[in-house]
Formats: sequence, structure tokens, C-alpha cells
Amino acid sequence: MSRIFLHRIWGRTRPRGAGRRSLALLATLLILALLASGCGGAGQAPAGTEQGQAGAQAGSSGAGADHEAAAATTYPYTFTDDAGRQVTLEARPERIISLAPSNTEILFAIGAGDRVVGVDSFSDYPAEVKDLPKLGGLTDTNYEQIVALEPDLALTIGGTEEQVKKLEELGIPVAVIQPATLDDVLDRIQRIGELVDAQAGARQVVADMKARIDAVRQEVAAIPQAERVRVFYEVWNDPLMTVGPGGFIHDVIVAAGGVNVAEGTSQPWPQISLEEVVRQDPQVIVVPDSLKSSYDQLKEGSRPGWEGITAVKEGRIYLIDDNLISRPGPRLVEGLEQLARWFYPDRFQ
Repeated sequence: MSRIFLHRIWGRTRPRGAGRRSLALLATLLILALLASGCGGAGQAPAGTEQGQAGAQAGSSGAGADHEAAAATTYPYTFTDDAGRQVTLEARPERIISLAPSNTEILFAIGAGDRVVGVDSFSDYPAEVKDLPKLGGLTDTNYEQIVALEPDLALTIGGTEEQVKKLEELGIPVAVIQPATLDDVLDRIQRIGELVDAQAGARQVVADMKARIDAVRQEVAAIPQAERVRVFYEVWNDPLMTVGPGGFIHDVIVAAGGVNVAEGTSQPWPQISLEEVVRQDPQVIVVPDSLKSSYDQLKEGSRPGWEGITAVKEGRIYLIDDNLISRPGPRLVEGLEQLARWFYPDRFQ
């Protein structure tokens, strides 16, 4: 998550001595930035994830002829999106725009990529999206270009009320897709499959993800709770933010066999004090690659106040591709598998 992107969202840096309201606003915008941008450029998938890449490629090509005869969506089709809105599509969408990288990845993975006619500025995976028209971000959506594309469906994320309102005014059907938990991610992939009449591809993607998640869970199931690694995941460094229960990154950490040191919080994206992190003494620290400077300081042992933490002393600081863990889509399972390899290298190769 770059500061430049945050400036575009908020318009200024947090003033010195900002109060609770400003901090709350910052926290909200940080999460929107995290979910919208995926927090970084597309990177290579970690070693050992060829199965996931093959699955995505299969989905992109239509999931195979054997799935073509699967049950089709009947239109008009009505469902309730994650903003609590009733969305009705009169016919199968043939011209889709995606205004969030996670939704873009889902559409291509389930075999609907050939119907995507435009994407947001941060969508960068799979490679095919690089040649599609870019329609802006959360605050600079190019509505004129969107109208010119004549879409019959727009997919966006939560926290984009003004964008949704504008699209509605333009007569463009829009659905808000905002999964909170890991189970929600799987559910929303299937829901998007129903929405765009790509149910077979969606089922294939979800089945592949479930199988890989279950394989990791089974491997770590025998590890006693007291022997599982304590993990701190850094969302942002100033103010210090992490992940907690109710969020998909927390679920990924737990599924990979880790104990989230912020599991006692009541928020999926809480602020946390350095004193609390020190008290919890994580054995592993995971940092998104957009916070490379934080990672470098931790690896060098030069970050003030962190030098006594076990993860720092033992050098168990890991830099993860944001796109594999911050985007609630098909590649989230690759992030989970990468965490499992870092948590328990003797069990996962």
C-alpha cells in the first residue's frame, strides 16, 4: 500500500496529534486502499503453486467442455449484494466492468474473462487485463469512459457508495462484492458465478481452493495449540495496524496453523500498540511487500522497540506479495500455502 495511493484517497497525510476521529477515518481508508489496490504490483506466485496457476488458466479458458452443460443461471436474476442492495439482471451480462482487482481475478478464473470490457486502474492479473481499458480507482473513476463501454454489469467493492450511486444514475447495474471472511471469499466466487452465468467455472475454482485449504489444515491439525507459532501480520506501520478475527487474512493465518497475536481483538483490522506486540512476542512476523522499508528495518534489527521480539531475534521476518493475501479472490489460497511453508518449513516444502 503506497503513501501516494493513500494521499489520493484521503488527500493529505495524517496531521501530527490527530484525534480519534481522524485515526478512525485513516483506518477506514487504509482498509479500502488495501482491498482496492491489492497493495502492490503483480508478482510471481510462490514456488509450489503451479496447481493454482493451472486451475486459473483452466477457468480462464472456460473450465473445460465437460462443464459447459452445467446448470445455467435463469434470468431475470435477483440477489442481495454485500451492501444490502437488491440487484436484478434482466439477461446474461455480456459486457462486464470490474472496479476491484479481486473481482477481476474472480471473473477471469471462473471463465468469464472474455466478457470483461474494462477494469479499475489496479487490476493487473491475469496478464490479459493489461490490454483492457483502465477506468480509474476509488476516487477518480472515469464515468465517461465507462458509459462509452456500454456495460451491462459493474462489479465493485464495499466503501464505494458514491461510485455505486453514480453508476446507478447512469443506468448501469452494479453489484457490491465485499467478502469479510475466508468462507465468504469462497461463497462470493460462487455468487459471482451465478450472477454472470459461469457457475461451472466458479464451482471448479472453489473446489480447487477448498481442496488446497483442507490439505494445509490436515497437515497442521496434529500440532498442539500450545506449539503453534505466534504470528504478527503488519497491515500498516503508522499507526500500527494488524488483522483480527472476522477478517479473511486472520482466517488465512489460522488455517495455515498460526496463532494470530491479535486474536483477542474484536475487529478484523485493529490498531495495536507496540507494547502489546512485545507482550505477545510473535515468533513470526509477516509484512506486505508494500511496506518493504518496515521489513528491511525488522530484518536488520534496527526498528526501535522491536529488537527483543523472538521473530526479530531469530530472523523469522517474511515479506509477502500483497496480491496473494490482500485480494479476496482465487489466489488467496496461494498466500495461505506460502504462510504454511514459512510457519512450518519442516512440514511444507
